[in-house]
Amino acid sequence: MYKRKDSPKVNDYVICTVNNISDVDVKVSLDEYENFNGIIPIDELSNRRITNPRILVREGKKIVCLVLDVDVQNRLVTLSLKRVDKNKQKAKISEYKREMVAYNILKIMSEKENIDMSKLERDIIFKIVPENKLYSAFLEAYINGKSVLDKYKISKKYSDLLYKYIVDYLNPPKYEFTYMMQAYCLDGDGIYKIKEFLKKIKDLNIMIKYMGSPTYMLKYVTISPSDLQKKEKEMLELINKEAKDYNIIYEINKYERD
Repeated sequence: MYKRKDSPKVNDYVICTVNNISDVDVKVSLDEYENFNGIIPIDELSNRRITNPRILVREGKKIVCLVLDVDVQNRLVTLSLKRVDKNKQKAKISEYKREMVAYNILKIMSEKENIDMSKLERDIIFKIVPENKLYSAFLEAYINGKSVLDKYKISKKYSDLLYKYIVDYLNPPKYEFTYMMQAYCLDGDGIYKIKEFLKKIKDLNIMIKYMGSPTYMLKYVTISPSDLQKKEKEMLELINKEAKDYNIIYEINKYERD
């Protein structure tokens, strides 16, 4: 994994490796930063009074900590384990795993193209980090195209290659929603209105499957959680508006898998 050359900030969450445990503190190294160490005072380990820190941590264990104070000159931080929010802890672990995925793509590129990894760190990683997360930049390029890499001033020689490896190896997780909708119209031209109504939904790139009159399955798949939420809201608003315009009676329910 690459090592950042900058410094964490107060209230950041960081991944640490426990190096030494004493009666007064726990000394750690910061996995994401180059030559950065941390100290967890004994009273920042737990809200409960503890006499043996090894109940909570052990040498070699990786933990998520909250940054309380930063000494940039000495590359040293004061940390807390007891103040870590569980949801933010999970988010930090997920973020770290995603960064590993992105870094491994560069390792594959290094091996297959016979490019020294130190060159890729200098010419790609440290042009993206700390302006953005490596995985986030790769995902944006995957969704929106190679031109995304231009804003990081990556040379054309590397950006062309990098985009190829992003497309081939990123394989981002997919997010989806599915709705079951019943829709009918009692007007004389009801069949035509239903057809036009469904076409408006389909124009949002929603997949529609006919399940037998008057039921339809509506499904959308994306690699972006924010896009999923936006599309779901957009679809429901459109259905409500167009149903009124076409005099369509409908009922729609989200389909949840067991």
